[in-house]
Amino acid sequence: MSEEDRTEILGFLKNEIELNRDWVRLESRSVLEISSALDCFKTPSQLKPRPFENSTADGNHYKKALKLIYEKLIIIKFMNTQNLEFLQSNLKYFGFGDKLNEALEKSISEQQKEFQLKLEIPHFNNKMDYTLHFKKSDSTDMYFFNRYDATLQNGNPEHNKNQSFYINKGNGVTAKEAYNLLEGRSVHKNLINKEGKPYSAWLKIDFENKDDKGGFKMKQFSEQYGYDLEKSLSNFPIKELRSEEQKTVLLNSLKKGNAQQVTMENNGTHSKYFIEAVPQYKNINLYDQKMNVVKRQSVQTENSVGRQAVSQKTDAKKEQKPDAEDGTPKQKQSRKKKLSV
Repeated sequence: MSEEDRTEILGFLKNEIELNRDWVRLESRSVLEISSALDCFKTPSQLKPRPFENSTADGNHYKKALKLIYEKLIIIKFMNTQNLEFLQSNLKYFGFGDKLNEALEKSISEQQKEFQLKLEIPHFNNKMDYTLHFKKSDSTDMYFFNRYDATLQNGNPEHNKNQSFYINKGNGVTAKEAYNLLEGRSVHKNLINKEGKPYSAWLKIDFENKDDKGGFKMKQFSEQYGYDLEKSLSNFPIKELRSEEQKTVLLNSLKKGNAQQVTMENNGTHSKYFIEAVPQYKNINLYDQKMNVVKRQSVQTENSVGRQAVSQKTDAKKEQKPDAEDGTPKQKQSRKKKLSV
């Protein structure tokens, strides 16, 4: 039933109640389909027998029927309105804005079992195509935003990258984070494992391996993996780290997978670079203004170069692997060499 039909029926029922026509005769068709399926009366003497029921009608039952139907429709209308507003808020939270609001409302009013909405968002010289999937509950009129498919287009169809992102209890990857992941960067997210327990992890798409659904596998690096973003940043003379406010903005941006611009101070000179988090190798990547790779050693502080060398030797003694998809740490110790006698 469309929203227009429901509004028409509600208006009809409200008018009949105000005229004290509390008695109602139902045809075989449901009132939820069409208002002409109802005949309303003021007194029982005007009530005609229902063709599909031979037993004597209970007057009180019929008297309550009209108001119960009206109340049910009010509840349905309220729930659909709440559901629509929730989904619209959800789309905004995931970075899809309000451009789909009208199409979303139309699709819900048509009571389709499931439907898809498409959106294109430009990103610098590339663009992202999104297909959002909505499905109606099997037991209620509620709709759910289950997943979206994202495609990164860079002008060459052969190099397009596709990935499906799933929404779990309102948690999931945002539209911008999907773009960053398809660009090959890492994103830090709060997740929920199979047991329903929350945990945090860095995500990175594994473009070399596919999952059982045909998409790319997702690598995870949880807190146990040992990547400390703020510590990695401290190895570089980043001006923004001197201000708590600017540092917080920088950390949040990098956790979303952005390539963030920073200012490096070296021997009294100030230079602009772009940096990105690299949790897999417990470091960051640097780029110049044209996004060309810059060697980290060329801008690191002298003390940090020594500290990092020691850290890399320590990590080399221990082979670490990405965590499982539920956040369970994976760690393999290297075998100890046998001592010669």
